[in-house]
Amino acid sequence: MEIMLSGNHFEIGRNLGKFWGDYFSRMDKRDKRNNDHFNNYKEWLTNDKTRKRNIGLLKNMGKHFPALLHELIGMNIGINESKKLGFRSSLYGLFTCWLAESDIISFSEYNGCSSAIFPTKNGFPLAHSDEYEEQFPLLVADISLKKARKTIRFISISHPFQLLGSAAGMTTRFAFQGNSIGCSKDKFEKLRETWPERIPKTVFTRMMLEMASINEIKSLYRNYSSTLPNHHYVVFRDKAYSIEIRPSDSKELRVKELRGKGLHIHTNHFLNDDSGLWVFTDEEESVNRFNSLNQKMEQVESSKQVRNKFLEFLNGYPGLKNRTSGAFFFTIQKGRPLLCEGELSYDSTPFSISVNRNSIQ
Repeated sequence: MEIMLSGNHFEIGRNLGKFWGDYFSRMDKRDKRNNDHFNNYKEWLTNDKTRKRNIGLLKNMGKHFPALLHELIGMNIGINESKKLGFRSSLYGLFTCWLAESDIISFSEYNGCSSAIFPTKNGFPLAHSDEYEEQFPLLVADISLKKARKTIRFISISHPFQLLGSAAGMTTRFAFQGNSIGCSKDKFEKLRETWPERIPKTVFTRMMLEMASINEIKSLYRNYSSTLPNHHYVVFRDKAYSIEIRPSDSKELRVKELRGKGLHIHTNHFLNDDSGLWVFTDEEESVNRFNSLNQKMEQVESSKQVRNKFLEFLNGYPGLKNRTSGAFFFTIQKGRPLLCEGELSYDSTPFSISVNRNSIQ
């Protein structure tokens, strides 16, 4: 699914909420997959029981990122403008969706994404797949955000009722993705105790869509603390970076420029980390997926081979094809617009997008 949105923060949020409300209003609920998603989002969006638990986190987000509070309010209004949806979203219920894996039930389950970068003389091709225990509909949105003194253009790939950029994103300067990193239940509960002083994980990727440099991204993560551990690849025309975020760590942010030749791969564990702090329930799953992806792509020599071998991995790794919501291929070339192509599980038609050309095809 692809759309174009234009307006200020409130208008973007409202139109995004209206899109998802209309989408779930018209989806064929006779399809078990669709019906399960509808029932889950209905429960989350109408649940005010999380108000007490999350109010400190919401207040802190509103204090430091008031424009995103306007997006939240606008999105909630847009959802409730979908008369055929059959229920009314609450502000706190919607905010729970913004938290992504911050819900203890989903956080304890399988969370997966696979990514690969292969440096070439023309740039840094980036392959990424969004994976979970089941497939979700994803939205590719071409955004023109009108600020007080300028208009910012970017491409967002996001999950239903979540912030823009929650899966991946692309600006006129760089592309990025995210790999969720696990942690023990005890570690998670300790992080939750400090949520009133933290910022939701998805806020960081949303704000990255409005940035232009690696220094801005570093400053964002150094000034605010995330609710959850995670990893990003950030790919510019001539440089690429690996960013690791370890909440509560005295050295929370670790940024590494990826230099020289050679394949770079990431799944859902911090590489070369034997601390035992950052693991999902199934400790071996991410390692096994990493090794399989590395083996599949160790002979690649071009951008085209990155794409083809990555798709072979998604189609061949046991059960992964049915867990992949979308696969995306960002091509960053010197002197050219940032381009992306991809396929979505809920819409098998391949697409290509470009920030500078104002198009989604």
